[in-house]
Amino acid sequence: MKNELNFYHEINPNLSYDRETLRWNGWGAYEEDFHAAEHMPAILDFLRGELSVDSSVFTPPAPLEEISLPKANLSPLVLKNLQTLVGSTNVTIDKRERILHSAGRSYYDVVRLHWNALKNYVDAVVYPRDEKDVTKVLQYCNKNKITVIPYGGGSSVVGALEAIKGKSSKSIISLDLTRLKSLIDINEENQTAQFQAGIYGPHLEKALNERGYTLGHFPQSFVYSTLGGWIAARSAGQQSNRYGKIEEMISSVKMITVDGEIETGTYPASSSGPDWNHIIAGSEGLLGIITSATVKIRPIPEKRLYFGFLFSEFKQGKEFIREVNQAEIETSMMRLSDEEETRLFGTLGTLGKKGILSKLKHSIQNKVLSFHKLDQSKTALIVGLDGDEETVYQNYIKIREIANRHKAFHVGESMGKNWIKNRFNMPFLRNHIMEYGFGVDTMETSAPYDKLEEIRNDFHSKIRKAFPHSVSLCHISHSYHNGACLYFTVIFKMDTKKPIEEWKKLKKIASDVFLSHGASASHHHGIGNDHKDWYQKEFGKVAISGLSALKESLDKNGILNPNKVFHN
Repeated sequence: MKNELNFYHEINPNLSYDRETLRWNGWGAYEEDFHAAEHMPAILDFLRGELSVDSSVFTPPAPLEEISLPKANLSPLVLKNLQTLVGSTNVTIDKRERILHSAGRSYYDVVRLHWNALKNYVDAVVYPRDEKDVTKVLQYCNKNKITVIPYGGGSSVVGALEAIKGKSSKSIISLDLTRLKSLIDINEENQTAQFQAGIYGPHLEKALNERGYTLGHFPQSFVYSTLGGWIAARSAGQQSNRYGKIEEMISSVKMITVDGEIETGTYPASSSGPDWNHIIAGSEGLLGIITSATVKIRPIPEKRLYFGFLFSEFKQGKEFIREVNQAEIETSMMRLSDEEETRLFGTLGTLGKKGILSKLKHSIQNKVLSFHKLDQSKTALIVGLDGDEETVYQNYIKIREIANRHKAFHVGESMGKNWIKNRFNMPFLRNHIMEYGFGVDTMETSAPYDKLEEIRNDFHSKIRKAFPHSVSLCHISHSYHNGACLYFTVIFKMDTKKPIEEWKKLKKIASDVFLSHGASASHHHGIGNDHKDWYQKEFGKVAISGLSALKESLDKNGILNPNKVFHN
């Protein structure tokens, strides 16, 4: 099998997920870094000019030894009982482990760790070895009213791991599922595969690739997230146009509740009442612990073709995406960066490249863009096609015809190849720039096509007014027959005296904009604690009351990840 068919071949195949190898206060593992880290001086100088940040600003993160957290609130008896249930080496109150498991990887999480401002921590971390351990721990914690927060890769960016006690709880444990990481079965006739929920993305994909298959689920967090986390957060991979969101990939799922198991059937479709697959997907640990899932798999495509276009404005690119989707031309992805994102990322991509050949290439590119009147303002679109050789070729011809009608400039495959190489890497940039006075956060939503431009314009207008020293970027990341996901990135001059209050202001403005236009509180990041208020407003009291009643019936003592999504 050709290496090019391994769609994540840029990832370190020997990446370790041992907890001591993961950054406790930043993105990813210590052995991984931002691809352009050697160009950070040039990148920092550029950002300083963009955001008016003084070069003297330097606020290094608080070292681990300075993080002060309260003593674990577990009696010696409770600790001993937990160790008896799962084995003494599978329960820890180690300081670093408790910190790592008490926050996700959102800007809000990381900035609090950076400034030693995180207030709530789990009391212990428990590693179940199998489903029997999960059942025993849940029953014990329910009986003793100990809050349980499920943990997979820890990559949540919506406060889903916030260490909040249930109303009757005095203690919190983090239930780390990553030792449940096996491929259970592949059924080639049905094209399904069953995995334990704690398996990381690269391990899952490798197991399938070795048999000639792929799941096709590649969220940006792919390297540091797990199957159970994908389902719990209802995530979308970057190739969702072809493979669907995670809830569409589920054939069957098993969830353990405090009262027993719920396991859905592997039938292809059913009209047997509400679909429990869709109830579990997006439940974020409020109803039970996802321990395994059977997912739909596809043969690795014979051909993958990823290429780029340039449009003169965002509206043109959006209309191109709408027309392609509504013409039912099968793509894997269409990712459209708006004018500001195209400009900023285009500039970042050239920083530090001072060779004669690089300068000559850049000069030629500028002359070509000037000839096509794209030198002042442009938007970049990457299109991905996966499938057999003939189908990819036919779809490519159809897409080129539509692009020509929209006066797009075709730039070939280099843009697509560069995106593939770097698509999992951008979060590492935040690790470098935060200590030099830069904040960066992302937020996303989904809406019908006829609302996308007004949402984007309103978001940019309000953010840039409230944060004058900022750049506000947007791209369409996922698209459908009737609408698309808008994904925003805001890079801003950090208020080093009040960074947390500053973030809360940013989050409120963004979420209020989405709600005011009838857009979703989240498209694929989930709800957690950060989006809860807007999710409840989105659906209203009657719907939230019904969901709360469902939780009450499955979790009477409220021990499972309380105060998230819809639970107060």
